[in-house]
Amino acid sequence: MQNMLSLVSPDDVLLEINLGAIQANFRTISALVGPHVRVAAVIKSDAYGLGLVEIARALIDAGCDLFFVANLNEALLLRSSHVVAAVAVFCDQFARYGRCYRSNDLTPVVNNCAELDAISAEGETQTYFLNVETGFSRLGLAFVDVRRRYLSGTFESYPPSVVLSHLACGECVADVTNVLQRNRFQAIYNLLKPIRGSLAASSGVWLGKSYHFDMVRVGSALYGLNDAGIQPNPLQPVARLRAKILDVRNVPRREAVGYGATFRTVRASRVAIAAIGYRHGLPWSSANKISVRIAGHSAPLIGKISMEYITIDVTDVPEAHCGPGAFVELLGGDFTVGDLAAAAGVIPQEVLTRLGAACTRQYLNSPSPSAVSVSRPFNAGARSR
Repeated sequence: MQNMLSLVSPDDVLLEINLGAIQANFRTISALVGPHVRVAAVIKSDAYGLGLVEIARALIDAGCDLFFVANLNEALLLRSSHVVAAVAVFCDQFARYGRCYRSNDLTPVVNNCAELDAISAEGETQTYFLNVETGFSRLGLAFVDVRRRYLSGTFESYPPSVVLSHLACGECVADVTNVLQRNRFQAIYNLLKPIRGSLAASSGVWLGKSYHFDMVRVGSALYGLNDAGIQPNPLQPVARLRAKILDVRNVPRREAVGYGATFRTVRASRVAIAAIGYRHGLPWSSANKISVRIAGHSAPLIGKISMEYITIDVTDVPEAHCGPGAFVELLGGDFTVGDLAAAAGVIPQEVLTRLGAACTRQYLNSPSPSAVSVSRPFNAGARSR
């Protein structure tokens, strides 16, 4: 017997991505750092779940000419999609895939001495970026290794075009770790004298010009995530999340709703079932904590979040606005990715990447509601019940 199709279709959950807002955020950062500081876009992890190629093309139109990606697969996807801007790969593996880097005009970000040796072994000039450790304890050459390689003449023969590092506490203006890392980075910058130095990512750009050096690497801010809590918020929201109502039912007073009976009605209620759940990236921990918007009305999410469904109290919403087929808005207007993350007790980046990976993505050219294209996640489609 053939499997019955799920009630939920891919187009029942839509993540609208405003490309115009992303471009505006790029221009905001560019204006902040000034014309002498290059603004590179971090589009790793499928552009934070929003679509690697689509976001890259929009940012090129806004004037971006350098992208950072997570790995070689993402870089090759850009090249196969005819994205011709400069591309740097955070997790480089140049020692293993050097020929691929050269043939596709990709720039490795060197994170350790072994990869630096692979650059040196090329016997020819190879453009690369050097990642240095200044107090984050993740990737990058320690100062002792930088100094040793400097004294041995490695950087004279094979100079990096960009030296970069990463701030651990960039979102906290008063944290002394920022000053410590800036001073350490300044010492390495002065020693190697690269064409460009880059210390600040999205949060770091708000720390002031002494953190900008010659280039900033912006990811979260492009996607409207105000990690540094700057007020008034200079960034435009990028994402709007909507889900279709599948059914509406009448539930008596004092009846349980959802797994574990975490919610019981206090009155005779109308409850809508909408086609979104934790499978789509909606945080399970936001159950009983957020509301949705329906035609200008607010309606609370009640009960636990299921894999593919949520339940909403629509008793106070006119029936004409909340029947099967109507859409509820979970992100949009004054309720942002950051607000959802705060309600769930997670970070906005986690929410955005999970939503983007699982929901059907719809792209808008500008703040107007005219969609330009639709992209479905890899695993979208009909599912068995």
